[in-house]
Amino acid sequence: MRSVVLVLTLMLSLVAPARAAVIRVPADQPTIQDGIDAAGDGDQVVVADGIYTGTGNREISFDGKAITVVSENGPTNCIIDCESDPSGYGERVRGFSFHSGEGLDSVLKGLTIRNGLSHHGGAIYCDGSSPSIIGN
Repeated sequence: MRSVVLVLTLMLSLVAPARAAVIRVPADQPTIQDGIDAAGDGDQVVVADGIYTGTGNREISFDGKAITVVSENGPTNCIIDCESDPSGYGERVRGFSFHSGEGLDSVLKGLTIRNGLSHHGGAIYCDGSSPSIIGN
């Protein structure tokens, strides 16, 4: 009986769910997109306070992953600046694009997205996706 309990305990420990990783931007990955690329389903990408611009910090895609991208201290402290020209003559850039079937387990929470410009979805564009967008 004792050996059966031991075997069952070992089996349960082997199938225990893995802990979700926390990937910090910019401490662990230099850009938000790099953080997302490094994440797997169930992971969390935590974005530190600051203003994020340029490649990898705009036109961001979750690529169908069920992850959470969240600011460390809320939307007033974490800003995605897409740097689009408000006159409409410059480059058209958006903040986030959800186009890979993301569902409710794909979470974007607590960021400010500014200066996005596009014909469709200057800040956040969703096509065939239904992510959770909270407190942005």
